[in-house]
Amino acid sequence: MPAPLTLTPENRAHGSMLLYAFLISTSFPVGKAITYQIDPVVVTFLRFAIASAVFYVLLASNEKVTLPKLKDFLRYGVISLSMLVFFILMFEALKLTTPVKTGAIFTLLPLTSGLIGFLVMQIRMSAVQVTALIIGSMGATWVLFDGSLSALLAFDVGRGEVLFALGTLSFATYAPMVKLLHRGESVLSMTFWVLVSGTVILGLFGAPLLVATDWSEVRMPAYMGVAYLALFNTAGTFFLAKYASLLLPPAKVMAYTYLTPGFVVMFAAYTTGPPTLSVLAGIGITMLAMLLLHRTS
Repeated sequence: MPAPLTLTPENRAHGSMLLYAFLISTSFPVGKAITYQIDPVVVTFLRFAIASAVFYVLLASNEKVTLPKLKDFLRYGVISLSMLVFFILMFEALKLTTPVKTGAIFTLLPLTSGLIGFLVMQIRMSAVQVTALIIGSMGATWVLFDGSLSALLAFDVGRGEVLFALGTLSFATYAPMVKLLHRGESVLSMTFWVLVSGTVILGLFGAPLLVATDWSEVRMPAYMGVAYLALFNTAGTFFLAKYASLLLPPAKVMAYTYLTPGFVVMFAAYTTGPPTLSVLAGIGITMLAMLLLHRTS
């Protein structure tokens, strides 16, 4: 008889990253569904506020919550800006483009983050990792242009794609900034105060939008979408990535980002129909990049 399948900690880590990639992918269609009802700044404020409340409970149950000094709060604010810009531009971009294209652009994050990490902190990558990142970026670019050579040659990129690319560039600075500005506090504490600082920043600068929002016209599905993004796409993905990063090498954790276009295309197939073979080829290239990254240690 075949030996029973053993669910090792490493297998659980891979499973958590599969779920991570799935949840990240759902943020694009969910974001597009609610962005027409609530202003992107307001959506991001609610997302950060809810996530801050969740992380407060988690932090208070694990360690003592102490108010940071002003210089530390400013440090957390700098880190949170990269996330704020990303989320706001994501919602703005989803008014103008499709979840599939934003998912494809998001796949450029590992390469961009790797370049920023090298320039800012001299973090080096192996030749295999660089090759995999380039291959994955090529596949993502092919999906972005709908698998059309003519669109690629004509550089057919709209305003929505440009906005999201700028947002992704901002988000790519998050990991290097965390490493650069980390001062020994726990990951849970740092994440909580980054979320709090982001909530405060949005509360101050977005106050006119918050006051002007007619909450009576916002439908319940929009509130449910915001709650989903806060609980699953913020708190949930953080813990999944944190758990996996303790058991898997960074390159293998990063590799799961390349599953994003495939998941988003799968979601889109319910409304737009199945993707073309050319787009599927681009997704296949990103999958190849993921396999290459998994071969690195």
